Amino acid sequence: MVRKTPNNGITEQRPSFFKVIIPGHTTKHLRIPTPFLELIRNDISDNANLNLNTSSEQSWKVKVSKTRGGVYFKDGWQEFLKDNPADDGDFVVFEYEGNMHFRVQIFDNSCCEKDSFPKNETHKKSTFAERKKRRPGTPRKSRMGCSKLPRPLNSSKDNSDNIAGESAESFKSNYPHFTKAIKQTYCVYSFPTSFYKEHLSAGNYKVVLLKIAEGENWHKVKLVRSLGTAFMSKGWSEFARTYQIKVGNVCVFEVVEENKMVVNVFRT
Repeated sequence: MVRKTPNNGITEQRPSFFKVIIPGHTTKHLRIPTPFLELIRNDISDNANLNLNTSSEQSWKVKVSKTRGGVYFKDGWQEFLKDNPADDGDFVVFEYEGNMHFRVQIFDNSCCEKDSFPKNETHKKSTFAERKKRRPGTPRKSRMGCSKLPRPLNSSKDNSDNIAGESAESFKSNYPHFTKAIKQTYCVYSFPTSFYKEHLSAGNYKVVLLKIAEGENWHKVKLVRSLGTAFMSKGWSEFARTYQIKVGNVCVFEVVEENKMVVNVFRT
């Protein structure tokens, strides 16, 4: 991820990585990926500071533990999880800001970024402990307005999905393009790694501009870069709502110039 400093306009590289919250695996401590450590090897110290992307007012100090098995966020990591609504399966992105400071983004199981957090004093218990009290089969309450539509299990739906997929496969373009099947409504979607590296990574863009095929308006969508590719974040859900992109649709994304992409939607 590239940022431009306000004083001299010089760009700087800000590496990032992501982890999925898995009870017993990333809840007790969190292992920092080895390739990422190579990027910050001159900065590694005994402590790290975590700040939420949605607020710069509060930070969490986390002990950095070095072992033969790797480098981990340890003491203080569980407190961070308790103070913030991170649930099983959530997707957490860590963007490095230098001097062992990380900007943290949390995406929920509908793939939407969590941008509304409870105050710490009202969130004393870990969400993992709360989940144990739920009866099996009880749905989790969403903290956001992001929606995920259930997919009906019937043959007519499957057939319509096949039609959308076949239409997308027959799509021809002189521009570089890739195809995405919409599995969840308003979900955060990533670019195929090879496609991103070949057609989009040179500029290390913070945003991508999307336009519906035959449309006139361009829409800004924030990009979160991680592990060799990028994820469409803030702005994608609004784009999907505006053009009624739904589960079962298939989208073909064409790179028409620099960070501009035309979205062709094949509907069921």
